Amino acid sequence: MNKLTKLLAGLCLAGFIGNFAVAADIPKGTVLAEKQELNYNYGSSPETIDPTLSQYSDSFAVNRILFDTLVRQNSNGDYVGQAAESWEVSEDGLTWTFHLRKNAKWSDGKPVVAKDFVYSWQRLTDPKTGAGYGDYLSTANVVNAKEAFEGKVPLTELGVSAPDDYTLVVKLTQPTPWLAQMVTLGVLSPLRQDVLEKHGEKWTAVGNIVTNGPFLLTQNRLNDTMDFVKNPDHWDAANTVITKIHFDFINNPLTSYYKYLTGEYPTTGIPTQFKKQVLAERPEELIQIQTLSTTYFKVNVERVPDVRVRKAIALLIDRKTFTERILGGDTPTAQLTPPLIKDGQKVTQAYWLNRPHKENVAEAIQLLTEAGYTKEKPFTITYLMSGGSESNKYYVAISGMLKQATNGLIDIKQEVVESRTWMQRVSTEKDYELAMSGWNADYDQASTFFNIYTCNSPINDVNYCNPEYDRLLDLANRSQDAEERAELYRQINDIIVNDYPIIPLFNTDFLALKSPALGGYNPKNDVRYFNDYYFIAGKKTKGAK
Repeated sequence: MNKLTKLLAGLCLAGFIGNFAVAADIPKGTVLAEKQELNYNYGSSPETIDPTLSQYSDSFAVNRILFDTLVRQNSNGDYVGQAAESWEVSEDGLTWTFHLRKNAKWSDGKPVVAKDFVYSWQRLTDPKTGAGYGDYLSTANVVNAKEAFEGKVPLTELGVSAPDDYTLVVKLTQPTPWLAQMVTLGVLSPLRQDVLEKHGEKWTAVGNIVTNGPFLLTQNRLNDTMDFVKNPDHWDAANTVITKIHFDFINNPLTSYYKYLTGEYPTTGIPTQFKKQVLAERPEELIQIQTLSTTYFKVNVERVPDVRVRKAIALLIDRKTFTERILGGDTPTAQLTPPLIKDGQKVTQAYWLNRPHKENVAEAIQLLTEAGYTKEKPFTITYLMSGGSESNKYYVAISGMLKQATNGLIDIKQEVVESRTWMQRVSTEKDYELAMSGWNADYDQASTFFNIYTCNSPINDVNYCNPEYDRLLDLANRSQDAEERAELYRQINDIIVNDYPIIPLFNTDFLALKSPALGGYNPKNDVRYFNDYYFIAGKKTKGAK
C-alpha cells in the first residue's frame, strides 16, 4: 500500500481524513531560473478539453492544467487537498464531506462553490450527455449513480449535495476507501452551469472558457499548438513557479528528442536507435518511468467473433522481440492489470506468455486451422492506426508476426487515419477490427482496469459482454475484504483474457531523458501536475546552448 491507501484504510471508520497543504516543494537554497516557461510535446491534440467528455490521457493532461479537482497528487506522490482544503469520512464509511477553499475563484472572479461540483457530477452521470465516463460515479458506489446513469431516477437523486457554498457531501451505498483517489480524475472537475448554458458546445473556446485551475488557456490550434499562462488569481498562485506552458502536437519522437538536445524541451522519450548512445553519453539525465498502464490490442468482437482467431492473434505476437527490438523497453504482459496495482497481486499471467514462442505459433496455427482458414482462404483483418513513423514501425513488426509465422493463414492490412478520426472510429463508432490502444490507471486500484469492459460501460468499445464477468466484478467492487477482492479480480482477469476481446501486449516501464534544469518532476508519479515544476538557474541539458 502507498501512504494514502494506508491512511484511508486505517482512518475510513475513524472520521477525519484530510487537511493537506499544497505548497511548492522547492529545496532550500535552490536558485530559480529567470525564465520559467515550459515547452512540451504531445503526439496529437486532445479530442476535447471539456472535462466531462474527456476520455484520453491528452485530454486529462489539459484538465489538470485548467481545472482543480477536489484532490490531487503532489510531486511527492501524496494525495492532497486541491479545491477541497480538507475532508472527513463518517464512522460507517458511507458519507464523505469535502470542505472547499473559500479563497478559490473562477477565472472570471466568481467564487468556486459546491453547487459547481454538483452540477458537473450530474452532467457526467446524465445519460443524455453521452460521456465516456458516465458510469464513473457508479463504480465509486455513489448513491443512485447507477440508477441515474440508466435513466431510472432523476439526476437530483444522485448522492451528491451542497448544503452550503463550501460543503460538498457525497453519499455512498457502501464504503469506497479509495474515493479520495477517484476524485482526482478530471471528469469530476467543477463546472459553471451558467457558462455552459450561455455558450453551448463552444464553451471551451478561448474567450468563452471559465476555469478554476493554476493556468489559463490563451491559444488552442487543433493539431498545431496550445498555450497557457499562469493564473495570477489562483488560490495557490504564490506556489506556482511556471509562468507559461506551450504544447506542440508533433507525432514524431525524433522531433521531441532533437528539441530536448537543444534545450527546448525539458523531457523526452528516447528513440530506439539512440538508446545505446544515450546510455553512454547521458547517464546523469536518464530517468526510469514506471506507470500503472497496459498497452493492448482492442479486437472488435462483433467483427472478429471467433475466440479461436482472437487467441491465435494473441499467441502470434512475440512480445519479447517487440518490446526489446521495436520499443527498446517496456515489459511484456498477457494480463490486463499492471503488476503493481493495488488489489491486483493475485492476477497471474497467461500460461503461454513465457514459453518458447515456437510453441505459441504452433498452437495459433492449430486454432486457425480448426477455424477453417487455409493459405488459399486466409483470415483477413484490418489494423486501424493513426499516422506517424512509430505507428508504421509497429505495423511492420506485427504484420510480419501474423503473416510470416502462419505461412499466410492470416492476411493483415493497415488503414491509416488522422488521430482524431482514429478516436472517433474506435471509441464512438466502433468501426474497426483491430487497433492498438491501452489504459492508464485513473486511480491506484484494480477496478479502474476492469470497469471498462462491463456490458453497459460507455467506454466498452470492443463490444464485449460476459454476464459472469460483470457479476464477479460487482462482487469485487463491493467487497470490503482486501483478500477477497484480490481473488475476485484474479478470476475476472482470467475471464477477459481467455475471451480475448483485448490482447495485452506490454506494461510501460521505460527510460527517458530529463533536463537537470527541471525540478518538481517525480518519475514515480503516474500523474503529474505542471504547477509543481520549476526551472533551476545554472543548469541545462548536456550540450544545449
